Amino acid sequence: MKKYPWLDGTHASLKELCEFFPSLIRGRWEERLVRTAERIAAFHGQSAVTKDIFWQAVGEVFPGGYDPLILRVKDRERLHAEMAAARRQEELEPGTEPVQMIQWQEGSETTGQIPAGAMIYAVNASARKGGNTDILIDEVLRACADSGCRTEKLYLSDSNLKPCTGCRACRRGDVPTICTVRDDMTEKVYAKLFAADGLIFGFPIYTARENGIMANFMDRWDCLANPELSRKMPKGKKALIVCSWMWPNPHAYDHVIEQMVILLKLHGVETTEVLALSGTRGKRHGRGVVKYHPDILERAYRAGIRFLKTSA
Repeated sequence: MKKYPWLDGTHASLKELCEFFPSLIRGRWEERLVRTAERIAAFHGQSAVTKDIFWQAVGEVFPGGYDPLILRVKDRERLHAEMAAARRQEELEPGTEPVQMIQWQEGSETTGQIPAGAMIYAVNASARKGGNTDILIDEVLRACADSGCRTEKLYLSDSNLKPCTGCRACRRGDVPTICTVRDDMTEKVYAKLFAADGLIFGFPIYTARENGIMANFMDRWDCLANPELSRKMPKGKKALIVCSWMWPNPHAYDHVIEQMVILLKLHGVETTEVLALSGTRGKRHGRGVVKYHPDILERAYRAGIRFLKTSA
């Protein structure tokens, strides 16, 4: 690819932006940005990398959770305004918080995909009972129950959930308990995952990835890929994901959710909908600020109805 001149101080912005990264990986990020910016310039038939092209490249390369870093270089006044607004959110009246829910939907509307009487099993990785993740899961489960399904919810924080030890016994032969680690996963959770007709997974994001207990839980799915396993996860299962975080950008952690969707797919579970809740900062009125937003609760309920009818 030919080299392009960088105009309008864009090269200086590149260097300033990448100063955030430790020197070990700084060059990797610079290279990604340069390649992406010059590819965009070539695509649009431009002879140079302009400021607009550079920031478009940043948007393509950086995850949404990097907003504060980007704004520190691109627009410090906006960064300060957004940080001040986040602090003031603690003082807002209930129902006026800037909470947003983005829905990802896929699949066609068909009838009777999950029939009445079927089992819907929800796994909540949030330890905050009555928090935002928990409330949205309950709305989805309420819709499923109102449609005649049986429902059950597991709080991972209440479970004896040990980590994967990497013993790799699940790659050397059949394991009657599915996993050699003896805890609630082997005693009951695997069986419930196998028996469920629909699965709901909920987790908060605290540090730019799924929270720790959800990561631990998904590590324990690795044994399901054992080619020697006599008990296989039944095919055709579908899932709905609920995720919440404090930062106001509703797309800040799309990449984290996408990784979860892919991981489930690798185990034969098709995610047909995602409910992503952002801007949940504020403890003045207690946990679960989404409870003051009936419009969002109604949308979550309707998502539960649609979940039962959408093809996997």
